[in-house]
Amino acid sequence: GKIVENATAKEIFKSPRHPYTYGLLQSIPKFTEKKTNEPLPAIEGMVPSPYHMPKGCRFNPRCPFATEKCREEEPEILELTPGHLVRCFHPIES
Repeated sequence: GKIVENATAKEIFKSPRHPYTYGLLQSIPKFTEKKTNEPLPAIEGMVPSPYHMPKGCRFNPRCPFATEKCREEEPEILELTPGHLVRCFHPIES
């Protein structure tokens, strides 16, 4: 695998910038909210085989923001703010 986001734990929980990180955090049950029968959000699709990774960004088949660029090119890791790194062409705005 490759690191898609790197920041302090506080920063990741406060402001996830990669769609994968955001999706993971959305799927955590929130025990402070009123109980509902609604299912937790999930990241759609299947995790690819490590022997058959997709071309471009490895998350592109499951990413709701993927574009043609994501399907063709692998993003480099960028420092969006001091100490907050993300590997994405379309990071989530904080």
